[in-house]
Amino acid sequence: MLLGVLLTFLMLISACAPPLSTSYLTASCPNVVETRGYYCDGDRAYTNLVPSGSRVRIRSLDTGKSITIATYRRDGTEGVCVPSRFKNLLGEEPFRARLELERCGFDGKTICPEVIRGLASWYGDPYHGRDTPYGVRYDMEGMYAASRDLPLGSLLRVKNLKNGREVTVKVIDRGPQRPGRVLDLSYGAAKRLDMLRDGVVEVEAKVIRCGE
Repeated sequence: MLLGVLLTFLMLISACAPPLSTSYLTASCPNVVETRGYYCDGDRAYTNLVPSGSRVRIRSLDTGKSITIATYRRDGTEGVCVPSRFKNLLGEEPFRARLELERCGFDGKTICPEVIRGLASWYGDPYHGRDTPYGVRYDMEGMYAASRDLPLGSLLRVKNLKNGREVTVKVIDRGPQRPGRVLDLSYGAAKRLDMLRDGVVEVEAKVIRCGE
């Protein structure tokens, strides 16, 4: 009788206890940045001052006019580089540019749990060379990952819980497409984790950097 009362009491305490808290990180999304503007060939705009895929209003402080365009990161880019077709609107380079962030990243996702646990799969040759939402082509040999919810550009330290192997990857894509999985890893990352034969393994991913 006493044991039954004690068990009931413990169950009530457990039911009333708050759930275990999960710590979260937030991507850096500056609302306004002032910099120098330049022109580049092609149809894309580039800047390393905001997350890749962001929608940005770029205002020329010299002419007072502006454009709204998605921007992507690219090594070696200084300030902001916009397609040369906007020269008549924004003025001669270098122009004083004000970047006003309208959407942070490709789809506005800015929150990362510090640790992610679950099943991970991998994807390879059929997707090799395809464009990704991050703005680069998918290289199956690279250290990359696809996530449904993490901000693009996030860095993860992924551990294969079956064998203890680890690898650092960058989130550049959206996926996995199949439910019940938390990450889709590149062929190269899966090879490092020795999970190619298994196909799907349980992993723990620690967020090193949330977004960019």
